[in-house]
Amino acid sequence: DAEIVCGDGTWFAGRIFLPAASSHHSGAMRPDEWMNDATPFFPFLPANSSAPVILNKTEVVVLSVVVEGSLEEEGVESPHRRVQVECKERIVSGLLVIDMPEGHQRVLDYLNRPDPFLVVRDGDREHLVRKQRITRVIEPREA
Repeated sequence: DAEIVCGDGTWFAGRIFLPAASSHHSGAMRPDEWMNDATPFFPFLPANSSAPVILNKTEVVVLSVVVEGSLEEEGVESPHRRVQVECKERIVSGLLVIDMPEGHQRVLDYLNRPDPFLVVRDGDREHLVRKQRITRVIEPREA
């Protein structure tokens, strides 16, 4: 299940279709791998519809999906930072897992990676945010 916000403000709820196998690990392809691959279009089945539509990845501002388990349950030990990502009026908040080499673990370093989508975790949701649509990223100060 997924929610998609497009650049023209259109919002969709429905289902995405992930490949059953990944070339990088065993099991199904993860949503971030899928959105960051080179294919420009993907099928999406809107809720209450029997026919899929084909969407252009460059028009996707945010794709939100439910993920199983928390970062702690997954054994993620990479540094992470709390961020607020703004795409005009759309705001996504959560954790940015920075799996980068030592000395390159700033949010800025991660944002400058070539992948077109940024992954922000918020509890059981993963938000994939198109970097070209980001207007501002804020790192809230921990109290």
